[in-house]
Amino acid sequence: MKKLLFLMLFSAIGFSQNYQYAVNQAPKPTEAQKGVDNQQEEIDYFNAYLLPITKKATLQQALDTYGSVRLEKGDYSGVDIVMKSNQKLYGHPSLTKVSNITIAAGSQNVHLEDLLPQSKIIKFESGNVISNCTFKTIKWAILQGTNFMLENSTIVNFMGRINFDCSQSGFFRNNKIIRHQIQAHSNQLIMKGNSVTPSYGNVHLQTNFLQPHGDATELDNLKSVNFVGIDAEAWNLEGEGTKSMFFARNMGSIKISDFGGGNSYSAVRTPSFDIETDEMYFVNKFLSFPTDVFSSKTNVLMINGNGSYIRKEGNVLGYDFLANIDKDHEIQYKFNGKNDILNNNAKNIISKKIVGTQYNPWSRPNWELIPDPLGLNWRTDSKDKPDSTAYIQNLIDKKGIAELPEGVFYIKSTLNLTVDGTKGIIGKGTGKTVIVGIDDTFPLITLVDSDNGSHDFLLSHITLQGGSIGVYSPDEIKLIAFTNLKYVSFRDQKYGIHLYRNTGFDNCFFDHLSFINCKIGFFQDPNPNMAGEEYGYVDKTVFYGGQFINCETAVSMRATRGDYLCAWINCKFDGNDLAFNTINLVTPIIANCDFTNHKGLNILSGSALSLYNCNFYNNKTTDAIVSAQGSFFEGCNLMDDIPVYSSTGQRNMVNSILNSTVKGNVLRNFGQNQSIFVNSSLLANPSLSKMLVNVKDNVPTVLINESPAPYPQFLVTQ
Repeated sequence: MKKLLFLMLFSAIGFSQNYQYAVNQAPKPTEAQKGVDNQQEEIDYFNAYLLPITKKATLQQALDTYGSVRLEKGDYSGVDIVMKSNQKLYGHPSLTKVSNITIAAGSQNVHLEDLLPQSKIIKFESGNVISNCTFKTIKWAILQGTNFMLENSTIVNFMGRINFDCSQSGFFRNNKIIRHQIQAHSNQLIMKGNSVTPSYGNVHLQTNFLQPHGDATELDNLKSVNFVGIDAEAWNLEGEGTKSMFFARNMGSIKISDFGGGNSYSAVRTPSFDIETDEMYFVNKFLSFPTDVFSSKTNVLMINGNGSYIRKEGNVLGYDFLANIDKDHEIQYKFNGKNDILNNNAKNIISKKIVGTQYNPWSRPNWELIPDPLGLNWRTDSKDKPDSTAYIQNLIDKKGIAELPEGVFYIKSTLNLTVDGTKGIIGKGTGKTVIVGIDDTFPLITLVDSDNGSHDFLLSHITLQGGSIGVYSPDEIKLIAFTNLKYVSFRDQKYGIHLYRNTGFDNCFFDHLSFINCKIGFFQDPNPNMAGEEYGYVDKTVFYGGQFINCETAVSMRATRGDYLCAWINCKFDGNDLAFNTINLVTPIIANCDFTNHKGLNILSGSALSLYNCNFYNNKTTDAIVSAQGSFFEGCNLMDDIPVYSSTGQRNMVNSILNSTVKGNVLRNFGQNQSIFVNSSLLANPSLSKMLVNVKDNVPTVLINESPAPYPQFLVTQ
């Protein structure tokens, strides 16, 4: 027995010494180019005071002393804290576990990021106004407030319930809720206001209500609210609720767009909506049940909708204006049930409804210059550099997450990352830490499948340059889900991210990923011989603040099963040949993005895309902006003298332009072109620059001859 213990101890000591020797003997990273800095959010993160987990009991003291605090990987729970003005708390990129957090009344510029308050509460304290706060990448928490005041704040990548109850006092105004996802729990979204201090101007951009066991939503007494992109699945899954998926009462104005999903396997199948509001503006309605219901007083303006709805009992006081696309791609206009809107009374009513009230569009993103720490001669400088492959792989294998210092790490073979929730690589910033492929014959990072039930990996604050691929996900990978990647630059590769014949890629969030000088930036590459529910999809994945620069194709997603509600928000597309090459994207959202200096045949190709507050300028596209099944533009500026729709390629197109300004020609003489132009200034087609125009089989008809007043109406603040 003693001999066995001795051998075990000797073996353990030997392993430890060998590992430490490997670390000590690792090639030192080459110093990064002088003067190259990180992006601003990275600078703020690394400048924050690092509180070790051994001192977690002093977290409140550290916040009050230093103002900005970042945490290590691990469990800081058991310590409740109060956040005050200008305080920032950053978790580790793997999401640090924390306890309850209170946002003090009257606070401004509070920042929370990368935190896991699992089953805990982030509470807004009642009292003075809380404003200009940011809450980003928060998982499995409850965000709640009662009789509080919150305005001009941003909630991004929040996974958990939201419960705002200002039914007695207080308000929430002009807040942005970007990428809200919640699974199983009920209610998933509660927002209640009051009539004395009304709540208004809140915009929800990309929302996923996933399998609530009971009711999904309850909205009451809000002056206004906008939802852009809703996917709802299996509400009332366990039969614990009785309400429709979207349930609203006593509302002033609701705008909803890109509304999809289904509940075919729920225990209780309630309608998709039951809405009582004065004004309803519905566009791109794909989810439909025969029992969907509006109140008798609601004025309904619906464009690009499908399916019917019913009215509540009583005298119908509200009107219905439906510009719907039927199965034969023929747009039918109805006003109060009649296929005739040409009488003057109807024209006046609809014109006022279409124009609405002008509010402030969302501000344009501040796209920083992406750090280029190696410069133009990086390939020549890569020759004869020491190989760091074994050093980095040892860190991954032994520590799970390789936390690399500043410097340039040259590798000669791929690094393997198991998709098990514990593996990853973190650098010191996109301008400070670089992994470089010595040649272009191998992927820099290859993902490895796992059977432990987790389906994510970690990659943050780093530049990946050279190699054949930045991150390669081979066909053995069945599922990648709930992966958060942040501040990663992919440079000079055939493919930045390559999903090769993967089954699923689900609910991932990409925060400020950049793709520069790639053949394809993000490449979904499914098995062409497989189809159906289990093969080749990317669902509810969001690119936030990304940049796609000088790529042949920025995004290639040609799915064999529908890709549902993916989104590109605050992204920049510049200098590419083609921005989007897609098939089977369902309700994709492109919001607050810019498209500049494109030089291929088209900018958007394949699936129908919905674009909000997007700008197109300085493009040299040779055919047209769009060659796709269709397109939807709302609040956009297309300022290039380029045809909007291709006269080759897709024969059947269904298009909509709302509240936009367009310089190029919007007509074509090819295939079956069905379009609707609403309140848009069409500079190349002045005779169609009207309040409402229908195009059937390429033939335009002006329905309301008033001059347009285009401005965004969905992504706005009041």
